[in-house]
Amino acid sequence: MSLQLTGAQRRFATLSALLGNALEWFDFAVYGYLATPLGKAFFPAEDGAMQAVAAFGVFAVGYLMRPVGSLVLGPIGDLFGRREMLSLSIVLMGASSLAIALLPTHAQVGMAAGLLLLLMRMLQGFSVGGEFTGSMTYATEAARPGQQGFLASLATAGGLVGFSLGSLTVALLAGFLGDGAMDAWGWRLPFGLGALVAVVGLWMRRRMPETLEKEPSEVEIKTPGALIGAMAGRLQQVASQWRLVLRIAALVSFANVVFYVLFVYLVDYTGHQGGANLAEANAIATLVQSLGLPFVLLGGVLVDRYGKRLINRIGNLMLLLVTPLVLPLVQLGGTRGLLLGQAIGVLPVMLTMGAQGVTAVEMVPVRQRCAVFSIAYSLAMALFAGTSPLVSSWLLEQQGWQWGPALYCCLYAIPALWALRQR
Repeated sequence: MSLQLTGAQRRFATLSALLGNALEWFDFAVYGYLATPLGKAFFPAEDGAMQAVAAFGVFAVGYLMRPVGSLVLGPIGDLFGRREMLSLSIVLMGASSLAIALLPTHAQVGMAAGLLLLLMRMLQGFSVGGEFTGSMTYATEAARPGQQGFLASLATAGGLVGFSLGSLTVALLAGFLGDGAMDAWGWRLPFGLGALVAVVGLWMRRRMPETLEKEPSEVEIKTPGALIGAMAGRLQQVASQWRLVLRIAALVSFANVVFYVLFVYLVDYTGHQGGANLAEANAIATLVQSLGLPFVLLGGVLVDRYGKRLINRIGNLMLLLVTPLVLPLVQLGGTRGLLLGQAIGVLPVMLTMGAQGVTAVEMVPVRQRCAVFSIAYSLAMALFAGTSPLVSSWLLEQQGWQWGPALYCCLYAIPALWALRQR
């Protein structure tokens, strides 16, 4: 069960859930908005399209590492508390962001540059293996009864604020420095800034009140062997919940796949088409995401009022209707198409993401919550959402299939609606 918190503790917990998550996701998200400059800096220059595919491939690897991180960080959150796990994750993120800012390029060290970038992206992915789910679990447990959806949606909004800040940072730098300077050295600046904001995030995390109460039957862990044994026991519990893991992964995949295609991949794609530039595309994405944040909170409020299954079904059905319209519109319409497509798609995407968090958290028993939820969510992000820019780049830029990204996204509506069936 959760500890009882005072009003002041709840307010600080709310602020920490919003800002701490935002700071860490800023670090993780800027890579996606710098995929093209990073491709030029770290991979051979013979084929520009393949540079983009390689850069988005490294982007996807960060998501493939999330399940590995969740296997470690999830049990830590259940054994030692949510605060300890969230503090560890932000330290790892800050260190890997600083390392990326300082890496040598392909022109300096050859293929070793791409390998080093890959390793640092893997560490970033490991660190977020428990971050988003841990902060959402924490927010749900810190909430007053009847406000769990709203508090969980604040944690979701915090992650999206991080994405918006990442997009805004890249847009400002690209506009001020120009594409040439961004390709040469400007891409380093957001990662350096990310290392600094991680320090602020760690300060906040160390002052968060803990929400997980230790049970009297729990044995204190004093040796590495005892730690390994305790974590192995937690992972065995996760294995016994494999049906629940699949259900949560199905629930969260659809909206996140559409988000990463519409608000990450197509931003970079639009910014490098004729008549457009990266700064303008990122400015549009920043504006639309920022205006869409209230829809995330609306999703949480509606869940508290009308129920989790109903609001999630409505959100997913709306998303299924608009996705085949907005993705081709963005692909063919340049910056105007990007603005219009994101403006149409932002409501169902944000509403669904705001509603699904508390739904997934409360599917899981309290003592298994960090581990089961983290692993399920991380698998969904690794296998589906994080790879969606890579798949979309291959379908659209390599195969020339204009309808490919939209049809690929819509496939995920089937498991998402299945996950919302009555037990």
